[in-house]
Amino acid sequence: MSYSPEFLNLVDEFVHTANRLAEGGRDGEVSAAILFAAGRYNAFNMLTRGDVQLSREAAVDFYVNEYRKAITSNLDGVVGPVVRSQG
Repeated sequence: MSYSPEFLNLVDEFVHTANRLAEGGRDGEVSAAILFAAGRYNAFNMLTRGDVQLSREAAVDFYVNEYRKAITSNLDGVVGPVVRSQG
């Protein structure tokens, strides 16, 4: 899957912020906070967007599937090979 440079810049901005927040060994807490924040942000967007009306179940399925694609893509693509090469 190919992503636009603008999208990847947004992703990098979130990752840089998370890395800064995780300094001092708080990486587990920051990881949990990112997931919770994404859920809050996406729930708000889903409930306030007038152009798309998904059922609660359809919205949950959509976001869970998107997260599954994202984590799989990063384990197989960018992150996994980098981490394995450092070991």
